[in-house]
Amino acid sequence: MFIGIYNSMSVPAFKRSRSKVRRVRSHDALKKTKLSVCPNCKSAILPHHICANCGTYKTRVVMKTKTDKKAAQKTKKENKEKAAQKKTAAK
Repeated sequence: MFIGIYNSMSVPAFKRSRSKVRRVRSHDALKKTKLSVCPNCKSAILPHHICANCGTYKTRVVMKTKTDKKAAQKTKKENKEKAAQKKTAAK
């Protein structure tokens, strides 16, 4: 039986040459992201993605943006205040 330190990691049989290492690493370089323009608001977007600025995809409104949600909350609050004023005026 073998007694002592046992190395469980494998060891490469041959040294990789510079050209082989560089050939493998040639595909690791980062590529530029390609941007397109939103047809609605003209802001830069990734292709095939929803515009974060206006919430459209291929000229259709798909989601509500933060400004839309804030405006909806504001009108909801104003409507509640108007209803409260009408109740107080009616009493």
